[in-house]
Amino acid sequence: MNSASVIAFLSCLLVLYTQGQPASRSGQCKCLSHSYVGRISPQLIKAEPVVHLRNAFCPHTEIIITTTANKEKCVNPQSPLGKLILKNKNKHEKNGAASQTTALRPHTSPRL
Repeated sequence: MNSASVIAFLSCLLVLYTQGQPASRSGQCKCLSHSYVGRISPQLIKAEPVVHLRNAFCPHTEIIITTTANKEKCVNPQSPLGKLILKNKNKHEKNGAASQTTALRPHTSPRL
C-alpha cells in the first residue's frame, strides 16, 4: 500500500469513529461547578431527575432536574438533595432488578 491509500483509509476510520459518538453529550459536562441550584422546593420539580454517572465525556456525576417553568437545573451530587436523589435512584434500581429476577422464574402450573 502506498502512503496515499493509508492516509485515505485512516481518514475513513476517523470519520466512522466520530459518527458513532453520542451527540447529546457533546464531549463535555452539562453542569458547570458554579451553576448548581442551592435549594429547591419539591413542588417546583416537574419531572423525575436525570442522573448522568461519570463517563468518558464527563468525569463528574451530574443530576439534572426540570422545573415547572421548563428550565433544567443542576443539583450538586454532594448536597443533601443530590445525595437523596442518588440514594433513591440506587434503591429504585435494586428494586427493579429484584422484580425482574422474580419475573424470570419458571411458571408452575396449578395442580388439579
